[in-house]
Amino acid sequence: MRIFRIACLCAVLAFVPLALAKLAVPNEVLGKVEGALDFCAQADPQSASKYQEKKKDFVQGASDEEVAEARSSQEYKDNYQAATDELSKQSKDQAKNSCAAALAGKS
Repeated sequence: MRIFRIACLCAVLAFVPLALAKLAVPNEVLGKVEGALDFCAQADPQSASKYQEKKKDFVQGASDEEVAEARSSQEYKDNYQAATDELSKQSKDQAKNSCAAALAGKS
């Protein structure tokens, strides 16, 4: 189960380079990605700035209005919470290790 969670987190973080010109992902994906990144920033405070940078990279090129609209959607909110809930099932050490592995691109 731990490997599955790490693989899911890696897959979520892999979407980051896709958002280059504008908000190019559905609100559901943005919610999952940002939920995972925010959770990881809390689980691994020493690397919080790296997770926040990933969030910025993910919405790069999108207008503030587009990002705000996406974040206010119910799809975003539901998937943000789902990502957070899934990751919170891990122990703090497991979550920190999963997040660090995903940030490093390891599965």
